[in-house]
Amino acid sequence: MADDIKAKFGLQRQRSYLNRDFDDFRLDLLKYANVYFKDKIQDFSEASMGGLFLDMAAYIGDNMAFYMDHQFREMNPVTAVESKNIEAMVRNAGIKITGNSPASVDVDFYIEVPSITSSETGLKIADPLYLPVIKANARIKSNSGVHFNLTHDIDFSEVNINGVLKAEQTPIQDSSGQVSSIVLKKSGLCVSGEVVEQSITVNNTFVPFRTISLNKAHVSAILRVYDSEGNDYYEVESLSQDTVYKRNRLSSGDSSVEVISAPYRYVSFTNVTSRNTTLRFGSGDSSTIFDTSVPDASDLALPLYGKETFSSFSLDPNRLLKSPSLGVSPTGTTLRVVYRHGGGANHNVGPDTIRQVSTIEWKFPSNGAFNKIQDIKRKLGLGNPKSATGGASAPTLQDLKSYITSARTMQNRIVTREDLLARIYTLPTEFGIVYRANVIPNPENALASILYVTSRDASGRLTQSSDALKQNLSIYLNEFRLIGDAMDILDASIVNFKIKISCRFSHNVNKYNLISKILREVKKLYTAEKIAMGKPLVMSDILNVVISQPGVVSCLTPQITNLTGTIEGREYSSDKKKLEIENDVIFADEYEIFELRYPNSDIEITVL
Repeated sequence: MADDIKAKFGLQRQRSYLNRDFDDFRLDLLKYANVYFKDKIQDFSEASMGGLFLDMAAYIGDNMAFYMDHQFREMNPVTAVESKNIEAMVRNAGIKITGNSPASVDVDFYIEVPSITSSETGLKIADPLYLPVIKANARIKSNSGVHFNLTHDIDFSEVNINGVLKAEQTPIQDSSGQVSSIVLKKSGLCVSGEVVEQSITVNNTFVPFRTISLNKAHVSAILRVYDSEGNDYYEVESLSQDTVYKRNRLSSGDSSVEVISAPYRYVSFTNVTSRNTTLRFGSGDSSTIFDTSVPDASDLALPLYGKETFSSFSLDPNRLLKSPSLGVSPTGTTLRVVYRHGGGANHNVGPDTIRQVSTIEWKFPSNGAFNKIQDIKRKLGLGNPKSATGGASAPTLQDLKSYITSARTMQNRIVTREDLLARIYTLPTEFGIVYRANVIPNPENALASILYVTSRDASGRLTQSSDALKQNLSIYLNEFRLIGDAMDILDASIVNFKIKISCRFSHNVNKYNLISKILREVKKLYTAEKIAMGKPLVMSDILNVVISQPGVVSCLTPQITNLTGTIEGREYSSDKKKLEIENDVIFADEYEIFELRYPNSDIEITVL
């Protein structure tokens, strides 16, 4: 139930901007009457006619002061209590009002496919004729009845750079001990809610800034909007935004980002009371979409044709609105809107509860046997090893009100270093993930900067970012940078290191237990969440952890050495650095990041 804003703020002290109340007004009026009307009325007591006039005038002044104070309070998001005013301030601050939030979870999909013998290796492999693609929007359900939708295709035939299937493989043996089939597992992100398609018939009358309302409340995502002519409409932040980002799938398996023109576009907004969503389209006529985006003022001027005089005439300013510079308004077509709705805290289902399949679309190679394909479909298995998270009730008016102050400081451009890093970390994950980034001035160009980035591999270890990710970053950041800014995107230097600790224990402690405890505590200093570019290694941090363990008598200064290449089967970064301790610290340059890559092997403890 929505919060009673008036009740909450009614207990607070009311600020008076005039600093006047009924008694103040009456006292001033009494002084005024005694000066200017003393010869007319002498009695201004409460029971007299003069007192009545004073009370009525003071009453009117007190009411006008109250409403003026109220209006001033309604201009401040901190003291505003009227829901309509708060909603207007929320929208003006650029905050999107949303409904219930959906939950999301990674779901494992299991299939069992026949095996064949590889002609190259002689080993049993999954038969490529039966490696399907599970299409996006597959509908699955939890035991409690909450529906989830797959957000992207799951391709079981996808291979890595070595030609090995990316799916996790488990061989199944028959009674004779031969591998007869292979179970493949791949994960896919699933989001809770119901996906529906709504059709809206639009008449032939041109209406600028046409609006349509969706039938379902608590819309969490608008997946697609298209018309009967095949035109796709794209959602934008404002109708003046004429470009959007599009995802393209590369042959390498990566995704690339592309900036495309969006003449057909719309904005969406949600009512704070009903949580119903409305779409607003542009003001342009679709018949003029190929005309110049900026109207030519000479087209609206009155032609004289040799005349030296002209009479007054009327000009219709609506002719300017028919320009497609603010997008196109659909006319004489049928709009189809595909969207997902629903959510809430009850969608946060527990682990191993998503087991049922509602609707699923498969895509198999064309030359597989029908009975084997049907067998694969029938044996499909599901499982969510972790709980679904993210489901929450719609933000209340009070919640939205608290966002206004911080939202007003946001900007849709890159000006400061913090703006740049925020944009980098908000790049959609399908285009690649930047784990750590840092920007420094370019020493060779005062007007340019150097951006250093690094990512993580499947095992969570630092690695160089792919070329596709750097290209995507370049395209994405170009839309927000200032016109005079230039930037080079380079790989950060990953410095792997080893820690050697020499310490003395008490004679009455269990040496092996104490070593295990020291290892566990030192690992916590260099977890992936605590490393950053330019962050130094402080020797006293290690010493404090070791000395603080009960049973440790003394400890020498730890020795830190750089590791590169391949050591005992472990792959390290090729970046080399001479690690020298200066005043208890090993410093890192702004483009370097220290990583304890294999903590179980790279921490060596010697007991003296």
